[in-house]
Amino acid sequence: MPSPATARPAPSAVFLLGLALLTGCGRLIQTVPPAHGETVASGLSAPQGVEVDGSGNIWVIDSGTGGDQVVATLPGAPGQPDVQITLGNTAKLVRVDTGGQQQTVTTLPSVGTPFGNSGGARITTLGGNVYVTAGQWTALPGPPLTRPDKVAAVLRVNGNATTEVANLFAFEAANNPDKVPAVPPTPNGQPGIDSHPYGITSLNGQLYVADAAGNDLLRVDPATGAVSLVTVFAPLTVPNTETADPNDTIQAQAVPTGLTVGADGALYVALLPGGEVPGTAKVVRVDPATGQQTDWATGLSQLTDVRKGPDGNLYAVQLAPTGPGSGSVVRISAKNSKEVVLGGLNFPTSIAFNSRGDAFIAVNGVSPGGRVVRYDFLTRYKGQ
Repeated sequence: MPSPATARPAPSAVFLLGLALLTGCGRLIQTVPPAHGETVASGLSAPQGVEVDGSGNIWVIDSGTGGDQVVATLPGAPGQPDVQITLGNTAKLVRVDTGGQQQTVTTLPSVGTPFGNSGGARITTLGGNVYVTAGQWTALPGPPLTRPDKVAAVLRVNGNATTEVANLFAFEAANNPDKVPAVPPTPNGQPGIDSHPYGITSLNGQLYVADAAGNDLLRVDPATGAVSLVTVFAPLTVPNTETADPNDTIQAQAVPTGLTVGADGALYVALLPGGEVPGTAKVVRVDPATGQQTDWATGLSQLTDVRKGPDGNLYAVQLAPTGPGSGSVVRISAKNSKEVVLGGLNFPTSIAFNSRGDAFIAVNGVSPGGRVVRYDFLTRYKGQ
């Protein structure tokens, strides 16, 4: 769930909004005029993921708005009111058919705080089924809280209903692969038992999930729900933005967000270490068999997604390197070969492609008026 006291939190809506309101100058922030796009889905609450299935239907999932059920009350900061954690089925999974008709397929749990909401995250298809990642859950200080059903989980969509396939919070609680201490070292630290299933893809009949809060890549058997560890993303050294010393650094959690299968059959993961610090995000190549990691594209900023296009290249999404309206799409054609192909986007969070190279991009991902916008033949755009 979004935490009111986090040093390097997972990319819940509150975290992304915090990033977007900051300014800076990243290493790959050329000004590229926004291309004309056509809205294909609207009325979304912080859309986080978009997917195109084999039939050409567009799927999009959003964070929702929390709910009316109070599941926890946490002490506020000194002089501040207590914080209520709420729950409600306000996140949506939406499908737009090939005729352009938008329909809400099902609703999902949304965990809300005054600081932001965490609901639906990403979508993939496997064997004719649709799978989604949903929700963030944290072991907060105090008596243990029962994780709500279908939160911090991988879900299978069955018509207008969903079935929980795997409880990733349980795996995190039992194993804590990144070894972040379970008890915060300071009052403002982040609890170490924290799971936010985010990026999801499939390979060789298995699901792969990037846990943005657990800082790891997990394999999920869709038939049994068994969860196994592929690799852990270690903390990275980034500049400390809370001091005036330019040489001062801190260890930032990796925060894996986007996930895709590359043309070579390897997994590619977008990492968001440092959050607001420009140039600290990167795409990492992961061998799915061994978990071996290789830096693939560095010097990026605020990465929220990475996806293979039909041309075989990778396309990464930068949320808002210099503030609202500065989001962009970066083409990665080879190791450390990158160019901005689309700019001027407002809080883009996710990208997907159809077979001819049209891109579908979720925008306004941390603000009202969430939409999915289509950019025809984006894979043919020239880079800058």
